[in-house]
Amino acid sequence: MPIYIEPATVLGPDLDPLVAEAYAEGHLFMHRLRDAWASCENRFDRPGELLLTACIDGRLIGVGGLNRDPFARDPGIGRLRHLYVAGSARRHGVATLLVRRILTHAAAHFTLIRLRTFSPDAAAFYLSLGFQPTDQADATHILPLG
Repeated sequence: MPIYIEPATVLGPDLDPLVAEAYAEGHLFMHRLRDAWASCENRFDRPGELLLTACIDGRLIGVGGLNRDPFARDPGIGRLRHLYVAGSARRHGVATLLVRRILTHAAAHFTLIRLRTFSPDAAAFYLSLGFQPTDQADATHILPLG
């Protein structure tokens, strides 16, 4: 089945299963994504920002976003955020597609991408995509662009 990746323009009830699944796995970041979107605190709509959705057969199976890094003073630093793929869709390349599309977009806007993860599996995934561990404040991995 083809995976459709497109920019998010609306986040509605179709996000709820991902939020619930992430919460059951101990991840709160999907709640923060939903709440920040609903309150208009973060709509990924500033210059260079992007939120992507991944769907199969019209069902939302993943999301991933790019913001200007709120922890960095440099507007050339982006932050990969809220990457999540439904358990039933993992190991099919969905996360890789999302991150690669985000990084392609990011290259035109940022010189460095940072992220933070405390999951060993996620850390290994990001290393496989070229990210490097860092001891920078508020980040665990970085990827220079350009």
